[in-house]
Amino acid sequence: MDTINTADSKILILYLVKNAPGVSYQMLMDKCMEALYTDFFVFSQCYTELIAGNLIDKENKDTGTGEVVGTNETLHITAGGEAVLDDVIETVKPQVMGYLRKAANELKIALEDQNSVTAFAELLGDGSGKMVVKLNNLKDGRDFQCSFICNSKEEADAVLRNWRNNYSDIFNNFLGE
Repeated sequence: MDTINTADSKILILYLVKNAPGVSYQMLMDKCMEALYTDFFVFSQCYTELIAGNLIDKENKDTGTGEVVGTNETLHITAGGEAVLDDVIETVKPQVMGYLRKAANELKIALEDQNSVTAFAELLGDGSGKMVVKLNNLKDGRDFQCSFICNSKEEADAVLRNWRNNYSDIFNNFLGE
């Protein structure tokens, strides 16, 4: 497919962020470039301009998800971004709209899947430097939660990474499946 212009790339980004609130930068970039409607350089420029123009907000916090332990960047459309999108959505070609709907649905499903498995750690609070690790899996209607104490932040971070990357195997082994 032909690479579309900067304005069209901004519409693509706004539409996906609106319809998949909480999407990460990486997920958004992958989805935008997947169908070759934009390239990395156009995407980066458009993303930066949308943030600077207060059409998209980014939030950095520990979501307890993903491969990264610590803060993750999540994106949300602003009221101004919604107003702009509402004004220009009619100009999008039907084949591009078809892709946008499909891509937004795929992002929503990926976010739901990602957000159903979480892992957090916090200091125990007794001055020992130990960490309480909390692991959750809400996938497939199976609610699993556990917590335990790690001796250090490094140990807790290793557990968090392992859970986030291998939760399915760990969960199934725990249940003996």
